[in-house]
Amino acid sequence: MKFDKTIEAVLALLLIYQSVLYLIISFELVDPWVFPTSVLFLVSCGLGAVFGVFGGCRLVQRALQGEAIRPQTALLLVLTVSLLSIVQGSFGFQNLNWKKGNDYSTNITDIPKFSLAKDERLRSTSTSALWGFMDIPQAILKSDTDSIVLPMSGLVTKRIVIKTLNKMGWRVVRRFDETMDDVGFKDVYEIVGGMAGSPRRTNLLVRVVSLTGSSSVVDIRSSSPGRRRDLGFNELMISNFADELSKEVLKDQMTMTSLGLSKGLQLL
Repeated sequence: MKFDKTIEAVLALLLIYQSVLYLIISFELVDPWVFPTSVLFLVSCGLGAVFGVFGGCRLVQRALQGEAIRPQTALLLVLTVSLLSIVQGSFGFQNLNWKKGNDYSTNITDIPKFSLAKDERLRSTSTSALWGFMDIPQAILKSDTDSIVLPMSGLVTKRIVIKTLNKMGWRVVRRFDETMDDVGFKDVYEIVGGMAGSPRRTNLLVRVVSLTGSSSVVDIRSSSPGRRRDLGFNELMISNFADELSKEVLKDQMTMTSLGLSKGLQLL
């Protein structure tokens, strides 16, 4: 009985802690890129999973022994599993990345550039005496996702990129238009984006490069406005955008086909 109550107390404290932490971030009482909320939240999820397993085993043991199942334990287990399921569905524990990185690009040869340097985009220019050991040197790493090559004109690609950004609810804060000639150009969108259901936001660049009228390339860069490793957040942002863009491209091609138009032809 004492062991059951200990598990219940730990699970209850973890759930309260996670709820308070989420509310603190949501109301912007702390900056998630300065205060290590992600690390603390993930540690609490790990502890919740461990004690959840103990609690589940204890429930099975009591059931097999014909003892009454404590409703408090069952309720706390349901809440713990629900929270872990939400985290898995929105972020995915498989996306955790322990690399020393917080700035990734699909194109590491010709890296898209922000209007402001990394030091100018930092939420805090000072180093925390408590959490400073978690900061990492600035470096731009190659994303696991490659740049997207599309068999369509840059104008059509730009339209689909903007449609994708609007669908994801990401905000374009700047746009750079680098016209190269009558056909070729580079169009760069500087974005603030994040994960649905999470208050955490990061800086992104989406660049559309078209050297001909029949093909184009989309480069994506995601960079934290902080010094700490991102645990895979920016990689996930790049992957999410690439997936959504691919879906919109497929829809556009199907629409063109149904209308009897060639792929990549823009409707004016």
